[in-house]
Amino acid sequence: MKLNFKVYKQLINEPFLTQEIDGKIIEFHYMNDTPFLYQYASRGRFAIWTSDATNYRVLIEKKYYEALEDFYQPEVNKIWLEFLEGVSGLSKKINTWFIIPTLILYVVIAGLATYLFKDYTLQILLGMIVLVVVSNMFQGRLVNKKVREENLKAQDKIRNSIGNERFESLIKAQEDHYQEYFKFQEEVQDQEQTDQLENETIDDVVENNENEEEIKEDGTKSN
Repeated sequence: MKLNFKVYKQLINEPFLTQEIDGKIIEFHYMNDTPFLYQYASRGRFAIWTSDATNYRVLIEKKYYEALEDFYQPEVNKIWLEFLEGVSGLSKKINTWFIIPTLILYVVIAGLATYLFKDYTLQILLGMIVLVVVSNMFQGRLVNKKVREENLKAQDKIRNSIGNERFESLIKAQEDHYQEYFKFQEEVQDQEQTDQLENETIDDVVENNENEEEIKEDGTKSN
């Protein structure tokens, strides 16, 4: 599964950490050294997993990594890789269940409307478009539901791997980092509120390109 592929291609600097897990390479890059810091960190997303469908690059804010380093050890990342590979297959399977029957139904009804109900062809085709939209919405919700379920299973595996006490301390560290980061940002904003911005901020440089919205990417918190 390609994940945040546009970001993946732009992470060409030397990684500060490289791991090999089950034949897959995971590179870690500090978000602070890239143009993506404002885009993601300002929204509370301090760790972004990216992939070219074979290997992975993790874009992560420096202090966030230092606070949650134990969460990015190989044994934990192995669980996340299993999760990402699993939800990729699950997403493809669910999409296939919906896409193929919907396309077949659309072609059959469009053909019948063209030859048997010529006076109502437009209305029938509009109805089919509505059906496709509703089907896509249901499909997306089902995928998201299944991804959340797999996400919780992955978190349980991590909890069992590193121990409940350590897991809870990482959650606390994550919360502390979040609070400290945005407290710092507010203080900076207060100090510079009368200054004129000299540079444009990065505005939606990249977005995920495959069912990424609900996939867990950011520490120990569920979305």
